[in-house]
Amino acid sequence: MLAGLTALVLGLWLGWTSFDLLGLGLLAVVALGLATILRPSRLAIERQIQPPRVPKGSMAIAFLTFANRGRMTVGTTVANQPFGAIQVRTVIPRLRRGERGTRTYRLPTTRRGIFDVGPVEVTRRDPFDLFRVSRRHGHPERIWVYPRVLGFHALPAGQTRHLEGPSSDTSPQGNITFHRLREYVVGDDLRLVHWRSSARTGRLVVKHNVDTSQPYSVVLLDQRPGGYTEESFESAVDVAASVLVAASANKAPVELRLTDGATIGGPRLREVGPLIDYLTGVSADADGSLQAQLLALRRARGGTSLVVITGVLDRADLPFVASLRRRFERLVVVSIDPERAAGPVRFPGIAVITAADADEACAAWNVQAHA
Repeated sequence: MLAGLTALVLGLWLGWTSFDLLGLGLLAVVALGLATILRPSRLAIERQIQPPRVPKGSMAIAFLTFANRGRMTVGTTVANQPFGAIQVRTVIPRLRRGERGTRTYRLPTTRRGIFDVGPVEVTRRDPFDLFRVSRRHGHPERIWVYPRVLGFHALPAGQTRHLEGPSSDTSPQGNITFHRLREYVVGDDLRLVHWRSSARTGRLVVKHNVDTSQPYSVVLLDQRPGGYTEESFESAVDVAASVLVAASANKAPVELRLTDGATIGGPRLREVGPLIDYLTGVSADADGSLQAQLLALRRARGGTSLVVITGVLDRADLPFVASLRRRFERLVVVSIDPERAAGPVRFPGIAVITAADADEACAAWNVQAHA
């Protein structure tokens, strides 16, 4: 616009008709471009993402439905789809009045994480590419790309704990073995009320039964970045998710612990979904301590199996794992070590699996499961 005005003024001042025509032509181009770009677009776009939660590497599709609700033809348009830090582009074809159409495109799901999917952004340009205006369609959404879940087999429970064997106040409440009497709380089965003791104490008490043979697994994921590469940490997260899914077969309770101090699940949780959700957003953490978490497990409820997943194995951690042999029937350490820097490792009472990645760990795990 400035060039057109300059040419027009210069032509008028010097009396040069050619400059006047040049200036008027440039101003006409600018005016036409502005008129084109400022004309409201009647292009309507809706988007759906299916499914919103997928395992890493699986297909997630964005469905675009678009329509020309105006009287004039809408030219070919490029739609940009923000996906985390990535821009996914798709082309919307030329649409005459009243025409509709659909487009589908894959979203990148090769990386684990929780990704924000922004509105679809359409940029319009004038025919001379002097001006452009962007418009957003739809609302922000979120897609969860889960860790891979491989075909890990469930570990055998080992020797079954005797029904009259050791129990504790933290054992899951069941209907097999009497453990103690406790005060009634709302929701308790009235058939468990011990009426004689209730009459003697003056308050309602019930029998607390425990199921001492119920499988219960704890998975401890080492987040310390020093023992991992970026790829091997992702393999460790895949292994953790796979072990949790295998251990939770038949609704068996599982617990996930991390070296940053987080604990998810427990004796009352019989759905593995919340644990996989948590692993979807987990990252390395240099502040955590594997040995501190192993010491904390000495004061926690025991179980059927403890699985420790780490990077390059630090042999100094193994005595801390072995100290939990009285708490868990089976102790397994999975080391994701692409270079196998630690070499072959054997330690009394612990099954140690060293693997380059999650697939190799799965194969070695399944051999252990059937040993």
